[in-house]
Amino acid sequence: MRISIDFGITVIDSLAKELNGNLHHHMMMSEKEPDEVLLNEIINNLDIKEDIEHISLTGGKHKNIGNSFNGIPITHVNEVNAVGEGAVSLSGIEASKPSIIVSAGSGTACILAKDGEFIHCSGTGIGGGTVLGLSKLLLNTTDPEEIGLLAKQGNTNGVDLIIEDVVSGPIGLLPKDTTAVNFGRVSKTSELPSREDIAAGIINLVGQTAARIATSVALTYQASDIIVVGRTPTFDNLKTSLEQAALITNFTPHFPENGEYASALGALIIGDK
Repeated sequence: MRISIDFGITVIDSLAKELNGNLHHHMMMSEKEPDEVLLNEIINNLDIKEDIEHISLTGGKHKNIGNSFNGIPITHVNEVNAVGEGAVSLSGIEASKPSIIVSAGSGTACILAKDGEFIHCSGTGIGGGTVLGLSKLLLNTTDPEEIGLLAKQGNTNGVDLIIEDVVSGPIGLLPKDTTAVNFGRVSKTSELPSREDIAAGIINLVGQTAARIATSVALTYQASDIIVVGRTPTFDNLKTSLEQAALITNFTPHFPENGEYASALGALIIGDK
């Protein structure tokens, strides 16, 4: 059996690959820096029945751990390569096609994938961590399920200004309901927005920002596809915001199944080589 671990800022994802090729995924919250004690805890949580032949590590401060553990060899994998390899594998897109991979985790990174090479080309500090941080400040919760449910019940127009609110005519080809100012409506009214509308606005802000950066990078590098992986797109509203914002520049993002553990999968694939 071979295992891989991605030490994310918010969540740790681990994969175990059996001799027959079956994969087992486990996740846990990231509460401390990687060390051998944490590594042993993760392995125990995987409930492994076979002998471990190899471990691949990526993400965060994975190099805190040495090159072996209890006699098992460890491969340390660059996070950009891990995300890229995993995203391309999950998407099924030909490796020869230039693509932009959006790693939407606590922050957001953009990676150019072409001919099996992966280059970090842009990104932003806005991501899932922003959703949680602003939700704690404005909604008094960091529970992703509660935030997602509130956002589904909310309306971004309760907090955002759209183009038809601020100009008298069209701007280029932008639809009239395109966001003009995120949270701009809040300062224009004496009424406080609902918790639901605030949640929808937070997620919309993050989704649109990620999409605008990804589409700009895709146009710059003449990429044909945008692949979105990471745990942040599991917010349904964020996925919708990302899709709508990308559509303005005629891109339709791909959201491959199991994208939340793309980095762990990529590390496993690289470790197998």
